[in-house]
Amino acid sequence: MVRIHLLSIDRALAQRITDAMGAHVSVDMAQSLDDAIFDGPGIVVIDHASIPAERSMASVIGEVSQAAPGRAVVLATEDMYAVHVLQAIRSGATDVMPRGAVAAEVSEILSRVLNSALASQGRLGRLTLVLGTDRDATAILATDMALAHSLDGPPTLLIDCTLPSSTAEAYLDLKVDYGLASAITDIDRMDASLLGDALARHERSGLTVLTLDGGTGAEPVGIGPSDIVGLVQLLRASCAHVVLCGGSLRNGGLLRELASQAQSIEVVCSQSIRELDSCRRLLDRVALDTASAQRLRLLVWDHDPRILLDGRRMADALDIDTVLGVPTDRVRMRNALNAGRPMMIERDGGQYAQAIRRACGISAPTKSNTFGIDKMRKAILRSVERTA
Repeated sequence: MVRIHLLSIDRALAQRITDAMGAHVSVDMAQSLDDAIFDGPGIVVIDHASIPAERSMASVIGEVSQAAPGRAVVLATEDMYAVHVLQAIRSGATDVMPRGAVAAEVSEILSRVLNSALASQGRLGRLTLVLGTDRDATAILATDMALAHSLDGPPTLLIDCTLPSSTAEAYLDLKVDYGLASAITDIDRMDASLLGDALARHERSGLTVLTLDGGTGAEPVGIGPSDIVGLVQLLRASCAHVVLCGGSLRNGGLLRELASQAQSIEVVCSQSIRELDSCRRLLDRVALDTASAQRLRLLVWDHDPRILLDGRRMADALDIDTVLGVPTDRVRMRNALNAGRPMMIERDGGQYAQAIRRACGISAPTKSNTFGIDKMRKAILRSVERTA
């Protein structure tokens, strides 16, 4: 749990902070950090009114910064004059808040600082970046990879950046009206409860979904690459796994930064010389560094061994070491997209589902022994009935 260490003796202040931040943040009030336990992400709030008269504010902030290395320090004070605020910042405070602030202002300031703490101190979830020039194929494969992770247990978020509308939204038969622009607007107050309320959720799998357009059918305006990178980093602090479908993103710098954070980068391409050339141009535009390029893997969409342009030749053309074929049944896949019933949640996903699980590093589900025993019991009973 995220923790706020409040250096104060004012229980009323502690209660105001507790009420403002909600149940997902623990507020521990103490007079010193001698016995404090720093076992997770958090910040320290210093109550200016509790600083002894013989001590200077600068020295207290400096001591706290040394006692809690890496923790952001916020000063709660009644003196909000510019000179005083600048002095606190120069002494090492990350931010300053009015001591008598109302709940909304307390939540805004502390949530902003806590979000930065989560991104820097928290354990970030795994990020998988899925790239490709066939937007439908890329989005479908990214969605099924996210579903595989979600069905395997850990909280998983899918971010689909396909335009003009989200392919994942149609594939999951899910209404998504919360997009990247809205999430970036809410970033200063984003927490677990807000994510739980705002993000669309696929009930059958538990997968949460965020889209680029947010149901508007248009590219969002007023957000930049750095906004998207910061949001993804914050979301990774709240999810065990984030699958990001590059979709319609074509900003080389943005994709390069996302790739540098990703633990795996999947390139989706079918056995077509034209699509292969398009993927080559996409990778040239991104211009990955050496470390990121080593995490590339080619996923051959609609793989068919009868086609002469095989996966190994395609991987060599893209300068990718690892390749995995993903066979598809075009009729079943089209029916799944049209009906909003993803292949990964079907009882028999066939070779396609097996390939997706291999791509995700997830072992195939084991068959229940009970089913085999029941089948054997029925066979024995039928045999006894025939001989009776």
